[in-house]
Amino acid sequence: MKLPAQPTLRDLQRYVHALEAHHGWLEADAARTCFLMGEEVGEVFGAVRAWERADDAARPAAAEAVGEEIVDVLNYLLALANRLDLDLEASFRAKNGRNETRTWS
Repeated sequence: MKLPAQPTLRDLQRYVHALEAHHGWLEADAARTCFLMGEEVGEVFGAVRAWERADDAARPAAAEAVGEEIVDVLNYLLALANRLDLDLEASFRAKNGRNETRTWS
């Protein structure tokens, strides 16, 4: 599957589904998907620590590594939404619509 140049969340969900189907990963249940995503979140933390320690010359490569780990987390989030048959874009709009009216102390 080819990803559109300016994908919607729905496009991203379809793309991740196709990618998982291609690699044979669709059998992972929601709980396993969460565990795998949790591992990737830990990798984001490690990459951010490396970025913070990097000197100016190494920062672009370190930032790229953070980006790659964030993409891994995003892929698992999209996969989880797919497993639960969620329209993530609709969920995003609904939740943030509520957040616009909330206040935090």
